[in-house]
Amino acid sequence: MKAVRIHEFGGLDVLNWEDAPDPEPRPHQVLIKVDAAGVNYADLMRRGGNYPGPDLPSSLGLEAAGTVLEVGSEVTGLSVGQRVMAMGPGGQAEMVAVNGNFVFPYPETLDPVQAGGMPIVFLTAYHLLKTRGHLDPGHTVLIQAGASGVGTVAIQLAKAWGARVVVTASTQEKLDLCRSLGADETINYTQQDFEEVIKEQTGGNGVELILECVGGPVLEKSLRCVASYGRMITYGNASGTPASLPAGEIFAANRTVIGFSIGRSPVGTLDHQAAMDEIFPLMSEGKVRLIVDQVLPMSEVGTAHQHLADRGTRGKVILTP
Repeated sequence: MKAVRIHEFGGLDVLNWEDAPDPEPRPHQVLIKVDAAGVNYADLMRRGGNYPGPDLPSSLGLEAAGTVLEVGSEVTGLSVGQRVMAMGPGGQAEMVAVNGNFVFPYPETLDPVQAGGMPIVFLTAYHLLKTRGHLDPGHTVLIQAGASGVGTVAIQLAKAWGARVVVTASTQEKLDLCRSLGADETINYTQQDFEEVIKEQTGGNGVELILECVGGPVLEKSLRCVASYGRMITYGNASGTPASLPAGEIFAANRTVIGFSIGRSPVGTLDHQAAMDEIFPLMSEGKVRLIVDQVLPMSEVGTAHQHLADRGTRGKVILTP
């Protein structure tokens, strides 16, 4: 088979679409013939040596969708021929073997190509808002980078669950997309100070929940936008810039700061199956959908990485074999 592989860490030049050994599924795994695979910022970090993964050389990708070719002896509830989406390493390839706990049969109404870009953003958005964020109807949530893959899904889920949604983005085009998905308020952070806007909108009280993935000064300012007894969840550091969070700004207002990474959670910590069971009906009802920015062949993976690095994405970038 062919796969997107790296033999060393570095820039775009280390990416290869090349022949690779066919995966041999273990008893707890499912072998999938890949129709499509999503590209995530974690792939860029992995390419640069800043994200965990198997020993080099190794295939890239953390999610995929396709058809089940083989089911391991320890896996139940799945069968050969099923169309599934899955989360696990090596998805940017013609075939991938994935832990059966992270494989989800999806409704026939879903597009097979779009399914390849769904698992990480949908599960991340779900767990940020519900499992870790404890979002309730009537709460206000501030979503940084609202036009990102996770952001576009989080907007829709938050609205489906009765929240008021405020988002930030860098262009009017991105803000218009967020509005079309249900965002109540939008802030262009290149033209407005989002901290000042939030304080003005809330009478200085702040918001109940913030989803933050930029890091650096954005993380620091976001903390000051959290209401008393509210929560901020940090789930990335796209800026690559360190942040300083003064203890007095956390405990004095009874604020909670939570870290989240879906890629580093051990099996059993997060109930992904229950999450998908709740998400799929929302998809079927048209309340939430994947926003696709680009679909590219896997041989053009470098273009995808550059597009994400330039922070020009509106939704998800997907690769096909």
